Amino acid sequence: MRILVDSAQMKQCDRNTIEHFGIPSLVLMERAALGVTEEIERRLGAYRAKADLGGSGWARPRAYTALVACGFGNNGGDGLAVARMLWQKGYAVTVVMPPEMKRMSEETKVQRGILEKYQIPLCSQMPEGEFDVVVDALFGIGLTRELTGEYREYVKEMNGKQGLKVAVDIPSGIHGDTGAVMGIGFQADVTVTFAFAKPGLMLFPGAGYAGEVKVWEIGIDRHSFLTEEPDLFCLEPEDMAGIPARRTRTNKGSYGKVLTIAGQKNMAGAAFLSAKASYLTGAGLVKVMTPEENRVILQQLLPEAILETYADASENLHDSLAWASVIVAGPGLGTGAKAEALIQEVLERAKVPLILDADGLNIVAKHQGWLRGAKGTVIVTPHLGEMARLTGKSVPSIQESMIGIAREFAQENQVICVLKDARTVTALPDGRAWVNASGNNGMATAGAGDVLTGIISGLAAQGMDPQRAAPMGVYLHGLAGDVQAAGQGRYGLMAQDILAGIARVMADVPDSGRIRPIR
Repeated sequence: MRILVDSAQMKQCDRNTIEHFGIPSLVLMERAALGVTEEIERRLGAYRAKADLGGSGWARPRAYTALVACGFGNNGGDGLAVARMLWQKGYAVTVVMPPEMKRMSEETKVQRGILEKYQIPLCSQMPEGEFDVVVDALFGIGLTRELTGEYREYVKEMNGKQGLKVAVDIPSGIHGDTGAVMGIGFQADVTVTFAFAKPGLMLFPGAGYAGEVKVWEIGIDRHSFLTEEPDLFCLEPEDMAGIPARRTRTNKGSYGKVLTIAGQKNMAGAAFLSAKASYLTGAGLVKVMTPEENRVILQQLLPEAILETYADASENLHDSLAWASVIVAGPGLGTGAKAEALIQEVLERAKVPLILDADGLNIVAKHQGWLRGAKGTVIVTPHLGEMARLTGKSVPSIQESMIGIAREFAQENQVICVLKDARTVTALPDGRAWVNASGNNGMATAGAGDVLTGIISGLAAQGMDPQRAAPMGVYLHGLAGDVQAAGQGRYGLMAQDILAGIARVMADVPDSGRIRPIR
């Protein structure tokens, strides 16, 4: 599991590493510069100048050209060290830095002095012409104001140049915590960030400016939190080992029972997608509660499911709630009086984990108190529009603070909040949160959210803690879309294709219940 840190946490970790553990700031700066330099070398082919040796006839190859733009803070100091390292490797380096000296950090003054002793020239005007590599070291993660004046012009001119574009720690103009673009942002091909990834590199629009993100170890690690604990994470492939293993001697009842309350008259698709995803993720039994009109089509689409149809809101519901290990409520349900009565009763009675989605959320948006009165653990899975209705905030304001708003909603309502967007955020009532990095834009298609509810319910049915099942379900959902998009492209990706991807992804989960052959 990858740790993410915001700007305040990163500054504290940096301070703790220097003051508590005694690692000098210049050592951290040198290691950061080394990481950027090695990434440039790897991508440009690691130029090595070859002098003519003994009349061998070897021609000295053309030196790579590098433009390094540096600010006055420690990010600029990183850039000055990068410029020196590239120069020592034979690059023709041009360093651009505003002329004012009074705001320069002490470490950056040292790095500038080293460059001057090597007689590496600095200039204050952005040069014309093209470069093989353009390095942005103007501002780090501490920037909170809009870029204006000469800095805006620097970024604009760098964006207009050709060559490999490399950002040091974070592209200048991108908010380190939210990913917001502050007036203008440096458009990087690769961002080399240090110690931990930053939320602004994961969330859009910042993620679209960062390019490929490489995390470089500089000597700051989890120990640097001291008594604090990290609270923001990103799942990685090795975390799939935490999915409940299949045991050898089991039956369908061993893997949980999912009750899916979904689909109003003639809208059986949402119920099908969610229920099938539950099965594909590993649930043992799935019961679909839906109007009688959906019976035939669901029996044809998913004969493995148990069907429970209803004529009024309370008919057979009590027994089904008692039967279930986990409940999904809302996909395609509608928002009429009958649907409202169902959602209210489920929230009042259910003692098992409940995943509330789609129309279930639209109903709750009109009855906020129902969430706070729920007896069991509730997972809400709103997209941006549904979150706007739940919170009364505008979609743009939610997009500007995905992590903060998801956390606020989770804490105020004591629910697990899965706030869906291009980079989905899952927040727990205790403040912990996950930013998901799997998935692709082909998954912006009808029914994809119904598949997600099914995946989360399938994990929870097998006994996975809902606080782990929610972020893991989001991660698996994205992986399923990725494996399908890799084979068929993104334009024609449909929810049923994501279903096919689930089976492929789950095939990689460790299976402790496999019986070895007798030899």
